[in-house]
Amino acid sequence: MPKPKVYIGIPIGFTKEYSTLYMLASLRNLDYPPDELKVTFAVTCIKGHDGSIAYRDKLKALVTSANMPYETNVIESWPTPEDFQRFSSYFGVICNLHELRLDFLKQTEYEYFWLLGGDNPPPRNTLRKLMRTKGDVVSAVIHQRPLKSDNGKAYPVVWSRYWMVNDIPHNLEPELREELRTAWREFAFLKNIQLPAKGVLHNVAFGSGCSLVSRQVLEYSGYVLGYGATHSEDLHFCQNLALLGFDAKVNLGTVCMHFDSGGQVY
Repeated sequence: MPKPKVYIGIPIGFTKEYSTLYMLASLRNLDYPPDELKVTFAVTCIKGHDGSIAYRDKLKALVTSANMPYETNVIESWPTPEDFQRFSSYFGVICNLHELRLDFLKQTEYEYFWLLGGDNPPPRNTLRKLMRTKGDVVSAVIHQRPLKSDNGKAYPVVWSRYWMVNDIPHNLEPELREELRTAWREFAFLKNIQLPAKGVLHNVAFGSGCSLVSRQVLEYSGYVLGYGATHSEDLHFCQNLALLGFDAKVNLGTVCMHFDSGGQVY
């Protein structure tokens, strides 16, 4: 029985150059039928920034030299000053995700969009594990770099919520109910959770560096930064999923690597 066709989208730029070879090696080794895959890198190009253009050219050469067993492509995003104002430090990844989403949607034969962060090379069997979980969006467990944690440890980027939209009382005025829904989406009242040893978590929020997304989800939602500017584009994506009625899952039996520029792996 044929496997679903999967479009692998990787937002990347010159700041992730240290992990490019690791990513290519991991992609070369994926345990999935090559005829059912396509890999597209979206690379950030910045006007007047020679380093970003040099990295684009290097990436194209590396992808060609890697001689992947499936179709590969490199597309570009050119963020504007307005993009930087709107998306702040997330401008590069969001602009790349916009391009990847549009490229995926116009190629109707692909059923799933597998988002991989530029520094999240996946283990060989990751895609099969995510596929077996079945869901609207299914993520592997990814650990954040210790420098970004309060205790100096690499913690999993998975959160639950203090309250859900369904907790809003039904007897409130409609306008107030809508204001609370907007606040829930924009400010993401999230809390860290102690992960069980195994199983699948439902309706959670997570860093999206290794997440398998169904086509239907991306027809209704994309990656942007909330106007509250209190969380990143991946957490805002998870908030939108819940409002739209989609289930965001984490497969606790699947862990994806997170590389650091110093060579550490978390």
